[in-house]
Amino acid sequence: MTHEEVDWLLREESRQTVLKYLDERPERLALRLGGGGALLATQLKYLQRARTKLPSYYRARCILPPLAFEQASSEAVAAEKRYGGALCIDLTCGLGVDSAHFSKSFDRVIAVERDPVTARVAAVNFSLLGISNIEVVNDSAEHFIESFPGTADLVYADPARRGEGNRKVFRFEECSPDIVSLLPAIREKTRRVVVKASPLFDIDEAFRLFGDRITVDIVSRQGECKEVLIDVPSAPDAPAGSVRAVAAGCGSLVFGRGDGEPAQTSDFEPPYGYLLVPDVSLCKARLVRRYAARIGCYAVSQSGYCLSRQAPDRFFGRVYPIREMAFYQPKKLKQALKAAGISRCNLLKKEFPFDAERIARALGIRQGGDDSFAFTRIEGKLYALMLGEEIPSKR
Repeated sequence: MTHEEVDWLLREESRQTVLKYLDERPERLALRLGGGGALLATQLKYLQRARTKLPSYYRARCILPPLAFEQASSEAVAAEKRYGGALCIDLTCGLGVDSAHFSKSFDRVIAVERDPVTARVAAVNFSLLGISNIEVVNDSAEHFIESFPGTADLVYADPARRGEGNRKVFRFEECSPDIVSLLPAIREKTRRVVVKASPLFDIDEAFRLFGDRITVDIVSRQGECKEVLIDVPSAPDAPAGSVRAVAAGCGSLVFGRGDGEPAQTSDFEPPYGYLLVPDVSLCKARLVRRYAARIGCYAVSQSGYCLSRQAPDRFFGRVYPIREMAFYQPKKLKQALKAAGISRCNLLKKEFPFDAERIARALGIRQGGDDSFAFTRIEGKLYALMLGEEIPSKR
C-alpha cells in the first residue's frame, strides 16, 4: 500500500462507499466502480474478514493493508499476552494489534515500525480505535534500540519471517530483525523480552537459543496452533524454565522444564470407554504423556490421542465416548458401515499412515455427517474407533 492509497481510503467519500457495501460481496463493489474500485473492494474484503479476527478494528472501520492483516495476531490470541507495567516497546508494530492490546495494561506503548506507510496506517488506526497512549515511531528495530535512552518494562518483538525473494524463513537468525544478535542490546534497555515465533518453531530450539530460564507459551485457537511466545527474563536468578500450553479463551496448563514429572503412568490395556483429544498446544509441546500422567489415563504418544476408562471431569481438549474399538480392517469396516446405513462420517486421525480422503474411499463413505470415527496407530498396530457425540468438558 502507498501513501496515496492511504489518502484515498481516508477520504470521507471512500469510507462512506465501503460502509454502503459492508454486507455485500467485494466483487460487486469492484464491478460497480470499475477500474477505480479495486482498492475499495480490497478494503471491504479485509474489513469483512476483520469481523471475527479483529472485531475492534472492524467496528472502528480501520484501514487494513492485506499483508499486514494476514501477518497480524487475532485479537483473541493477542489477549493471551498478559504483561503489564509502565512502558512497553513493540519493536515490530505492523498493523498494531499487539500494541493496541498492550495499551490496555501499560501506561505507555512505543510502537516501532520500519515501513513508513505501515507506520502511518498504524497511527491512523490507533486514532480510530480511540487509543491515545501509543507513540508510533518510524524506525528500524536495530536503530531504535541503539538510540533509545531509557528503559522499558517489556520489549516485544515479532520478527518478519520473510527472506530474499519473499521466501518464508523460520530460524530467528534469518528473520528481521535478527533478534538473537540484537538480544544483548535489548537486554540493556528492559527487564523482560518477549519474542513471537512461528507456530512451526521447535521449543527445544528456543531453550537452546535463549537459555534454560525462559518461559515458552504455545497458543492455540479453535484447534490450530497460532503462535509460540518466548519470554526471556533479564534477571540471572529467574525461576527455572517452563512451557505453558494455552488454548485462547479457554485456559492454560504449565509444565516445568525437566522437573521429574513422569512421562507415562499406565500401559495400553483395552477396552477403553473414552477417546480424549488433547488441545493442539499440548501436542505441539510434546507434553501429552506428561499430561496423561497427571490425569491418570493412557497416552498413545507425546502428541497423539489419550484413552480413558472414565470421562474426566476436566480435560484440556475434547472428549468422545467410544462405541467400538477395533483393528483397522477396511473391508470389515466397510461392510459394518453399510449394514448400519452409515454413508457419511467425520474422520479424525492422528499418527495414521493414510489421509482422510484415502480412508473415506476405502470405507466407501463420504466425509461429514453426524457420525464420527477416529483412526490412530497404537504400539505399531492400526486402530479404528467409532465415537459417540462429543461430551462437553471443563478445562
